[in-house]
Amino acid sequence: MISQNQNQTSLIEQTVNTFDGRIGETTATDGLSIIDQWLNRLDVAGDEDTDDIADTLESLRAEVHVAQQYNRPDNQRIAALLEDLISQTQKVAATAEASAEQEELSQLVATLENLHRQVANNS
Repeated sequence: MISQNQNQTSLIEQTVNTFDGRIGETTATDGLSIIDQWLNRLDVAGDEDTDDIADTLESLRAEVHVAQQYNRPDNQRIAALLEDLISQTQKVAATAEASAEQEELSQLVATLENLHRQVANNS
């Protein structure tokens, strides 16, 4: 599990602030930036528990990039990836190593669930 530190807490807060609202208010560039920051963070501080999250983020990044290029998002695929990401984040949040970050991870999961609902409703 990635250890708690100020950079990680700040990244969670930035993610929540970026996606906590209407998806239409967020650009693909915003999404790609957040995904890249998470991938960098997981590359530096991740472990076996976060490998699946990194893989899902890589797939999500590819989908968002294609959606940005062709202005045609595959909302079903993006919704499925978000669902995987929610499940994987909840799994990591349930570990003893994540106990110090429960509030932040709960906010992150709630934000991902909100994002998933919006994408799924646009499918």
